[in-house]
Amino acid sequence: MLLFWGYPTSENYCTLDTTSGTFQDCLNLCLGKGNCMLAYGSDGNCNLCDIYATSSITQTTASNGIQIGVKVDTLKRCPVDLKDVQYTKTDTLDSYTLSYSDPTWTISYDKKCIDDSWKMFIRPQGGACLKVFKKPGLNQSDSGTLCKENGAGYELSGMQSKLEWSYIMESARALIGSVPTRDYTTVWLGGTMRPYCYPDNRPSNCTGIQAFENFPYQDNFDAYVFTPGSPNFTRPYPGQEYYNACLQLNLKQNKEAWDGKVTNVMCQFSCNGGTAICAVAYACVGLAT
Repeated sequence: MLLFWGYPTSENYCTLDTTSGTFQDCLNLCLGKGNCMLAYGSDGNCNLCDIYATSSITQTTASNGIQIGVKVDTLKRCPVDLKDVQYTKTDTLDSYTLSYSDPTWTISYDKKCIDDSWKMFIRPQGGACLKVFKKPGLNQSDSGTLCKENGAGYELSGMQSKLEWSYIMESARALIGSVPTRDYTTVWLGGTMRPYCYPDNRPSNCTGIQAFENFPYQDNFDAYVFTPGSPNFTRPYPGQEYYNACLQLNLKQNKEAWDGKVTNVMCQFSCNGGTAICAVAYACVGLAT
């Protein structure tokens, strides 16, 4: 690791770890996590940043009290001048380069999103680009179609991590703002109910997020917290072929108990249960290139 005094200039998508004691423990924790790019803090204060969490680091001195360690390839010799060498990390699907111009280290990633309006996160297949779009009145299928228009492999996005949940919530709040005519506004997410979990003769393993499938580039579901009574497996209209088979993320408006929680709803309508709760946005994801 490259060790010096400093901190990432953007810390929004780094996480505080409370299990480590010394800063050396913090470094070891990062070294043991494949997606961790850097660790910073001090004894008793450990912060971890995955690849793509930040694009620059401010170098300081010991008087600041914050140390940082960044994963890099091993150099064959120590540099005479930091400005004369680029540090790289190449033994990973998601490689990057560090270059220094006092007092800033710039992190350049080999993979890119469509443009800077997309936010990159690490997924099992590598860097993935997320973005929230505002467009009221869409059902789930129409939202998915608009995601596909961004390019090959783009789909409605789920939430791989709590950091992605935070990003979708913050982006949606900024886009949607206040809607006093609604109890909640919602964001369409990826994921659909498994056909064998539909109400008739449902097996016992259809509980929580396990009742759903079709989450592109995703293998972690810790960020999903359902509203009380969800997932709801009852037929909204008995005798008709409608099911609560799609997922939305709720944002508070007139009510707030469901804020940040997930509800399964009918895929065919933007508003479910009258007009108090309506989808006005959707989240897309695609792999960075």
